[in-house]
Amino acid sequence: MKKIKVLFVFTMLCSILGYNIFLPPHVNASSNYVISGKITDSNLKPINGAKIVFEMDGGRNGIQSIITDYKGDYKVNVPANNKTYWITIGKEGRRTYRGKIQIANDGSYIYNFVLNK
Repeated sequence: MKKIKVLFVFTMLCSILGYNIFLPPHVNASSNYVISGKITDSNLKPINGAKIVFEMDGGRNGIQSIITDYKGDYKVNVPANNKTYWITIGKEGRRTYRGKIQIANDGSYIYNFVLNK
């Protein structure tokens, strides 16, 4: 549990300072999609600490993951050279969600998800 808190604090600090620790160093920040949203339960209460994994379609490459904050919010940059991503969302005590998302153009996208028990 302490490791998760340290990772969360480190992630938030990097976010505030403008560093993205989830992008490989060779990815140009101008060629990214920004995907954000909220993870909630069926009563629309935020889920803190849900793990979200993004994978490029066509294989287990380009994997990036993020943990939701106390408000259930997440934000991640993914490379713009792919239009389809698999997303997996999990949290202990809840059903895991897995599905595809489609990206149409460069820009920001909001995807909200509900995790059931």
